[in-house]
Amino acid sequence: MEPLSLIAMASTTFKGIQTLVERGAEIEAVAQKLGAFYSFASDIRQAEKEAENPPLFKKLFEGETVEQQALNSVIAKKKLEEQEKQIRELIIWAYGTETYQEMIALRREIKAKREQVIYKQRKRQRLLMDVAMVFFALLVSGGIIGGVIQIVRSA
Repeated sequence: MEPLSLIAMASTTFKGIQTLVERGAEIEAVAQKLGAFYSFASDIRQAEKEAENPPLFKKLFEGETVEQQALNSVIAKKKLEEQEKQIRELIIWAYGTETYQEMIALRREIKAKREQVIYKQRKRQRLLMDVAMVFFALLVSGGIIGGVIQIVRSA
């Protein structure tokens, strides 16, 4: 998914977090929204990493310019930083510094586990797709060359 689409979803979730905290919701209710927000944040960061090394077929057929891609990444990164700072302030204000620090420590653990599983799987899928595209291209090229050789021989 593109960083700008992900940041739009993260922004919607952020507004939900703000509303819950301002209404004095319990931490359990806010935690679900925080989980969704940080999931989008993680996906945005991963999309930026993947944009640096896109799959072969995306390099060939993607219509987005380098400048466009860079601008979208910067916009998403800045917006995300701003929202994370505001979430930090909201949580500290409503639930205290200790709760925020505990949440961040737990977030790091979960993030590490998630990256090991999900993102390695995505990387494997991208590699498999690249191999399949190269194999298909070689097969088509071989067919064309074989067809040309047949035509030359019969002439």
